[in-house]
Amino acid sequence: MKHIVESFRSSQDMLYSALEGHDSDAIFRASEQLGQAAAQLGAINAHELDPGLRPLISEADQLMQASIYRLRFLRDHSATRLQLLAGFRGNQADTYSGAARSY
Repeated sequence: MKHIVESFRSSQDMLYSALEGHDSDAIFRASEQLGQAAAQLGAINAHELDPGLRPLISEADQLMQASIYRLRFLRDHSATRLQLLAGFRGNQADTYSGAARSY
């Protein structure tokens, strides 16, 4: 059971590092590994969990939260750049509006 929790924690760490490095290939690889580790972790019965693993699970949860925050930052940053590239005016990018198509 400990190796499953450690694998999940390691996968979380790999995803966070990939997000920090802005490496899309590493993000996809880490996401796949995290999905596999999460499936294994989901198969563990909570009542059978060794209380000694709780600190490791807590650490994995903190990494997961950090990854979520990093993803939100990257999403917002990308959206802002796309809006700037699309000629952002006011509160709306004209990419798909009639104003963008006026000749």
